[in-house]
Amino acid sequence: MEINRIWAMPNKWTFQIPPIAELLKEYVGDGTGWIDPFAGQSTMAQFRNDLDPSSPAPNHLTAEEWVNSLGGEYRGILFDPPYSGRQVKECYSHLNKKVHRDDTNAYFYGNIKRLISPKIMKGGYAISCGWNTNGFGRGNGFEILEILLVCHGSSHNDTIVVVEHKSVKEAGWKRWRVQNAGATT
Repeated sequence: MEINRIWAMPNKWTFQIPPIAELLKEYVGDGTGWIDPFAGQSTMAQFRNDLDPSSPAPNHLTAEEWVNSLGGEYRGILFDPPYSGRQVKECYSHLNKKVHRDDTNAYFYGNIKRLISPKIMKGGYAISCGWNTNGFGRGNGFEILEILLVCHGSSHNDTIVVVEHKSVKEAGWKRWRVQNAGATT
């Protein structure tokens, strides 16, 4: 695993931050076969969704609804959701949508990852942005390749980008459960 740290000005549109844009270009290429459930202003992925109808994304569903509507397998996912419950609330309020408890807690992120993971082909990628290195994780069949920490200075939180590769092995938690089936403590 490679970890790099670089300074760059913050930007509401994560993929426009130069070191992040550079990293994405390396993995995503022309975006063919990639999905983005929280696209915002980005047109990088072939298949895009954003709740805000003013975004250039062709779909404007909740991430969960959109992911459930997808069929087939994809080369990779760009995962750049609102980073906190407060940001989720701001996004929903801006669109005059009601915020539910599950929209502002860990369930919000974990459920979307759980739904998307089987739709990423073996050998595909998950690139997650946020304020932590959780990514999609071994439980969903992913292994971390690299982490990019983008420092913004002052009191800004770093933007953390986690690049993961979907391994050809079975997801970690499933493998553990099978190996430990019937074990007693």
